[in-house]
Amino acid sequence: MEKRYILFDLDGTLTDSYEGIINAFIYALDKMGIEPKEDTFRKCIGPPVTESLRTFYGMSEDEADRGVKLFREYYTDKGIFENVPYPDIETMLKTLLAHGKKLMVATAKPEFMAERVLEHFGLSEYFCFVAGVTTDKAAPPNDPKLRSTKEDVINYILRTNDIFDPENAVMVGDRGSDIRAAKKFGLQTIGAEYGYGSVEELTEAGADSIAHDPMQLIEIIVQS
Repeated sequence: MEKRYILFDLDGTLTDSYEGIINAFIYALDKMGIEPKEDTFRKCIGPPVTESLRTFYGMSEDEADRGVKLFREYYTDKGIFENVPYPDIETMLKTLLAHGKKLMVATAKPEFMAERVLEHFGLSEYFCFVAGVTTDKAAPPNDPKLRSTKEDVINYILRTNDIFDPENAVMVGDRGSDIRAAKKFGLQTIGAEYGYGSVEELTEAGADSIAHDPMQLIEIIVQS
């Protein structure tokens, strides 16, 4: 799988953000008088917060918007740092850079939050491009500044960086949604099984390869 551009999901792929995200969900749901469903917690890591609130708690669009605001009350200042890079992440990134790879982040997390996380953990220097969802609701339809899904984020990365040949890029993510989004653009994919998705979820979504730990990504990306 000799690729030049490597797109990484963030939560569940580069960092273990479970504690902070779930604490923020619990905070938001408590403020709304809703009992958290523990069996949904892992499923909430990865997709946009709005999507999780509507899917698992049956919220309307307006309710979900309020839930997101409450989520961010907790997450922006505290939950964002209840987080830690997975073991060997920095070694893996250094090794890929040494092999001439262009590393990018494609996350469903708001872009400014992704940048804060990477900066906080000293990972920013490894990435030449970081993209996440935006909240610019004033942007016109189809404007690349308006990004609300993982598909939007990937499309934005490919267009902005003039990556015209999908055979030259690969997406690394821990959830089926990462894999399916990348497949829409013809990218090959690697499922990060050490994150929040199962091997079954990643395989069913169409992952071309499965990495059981971050160091195995080197073997898949460089040595295949």
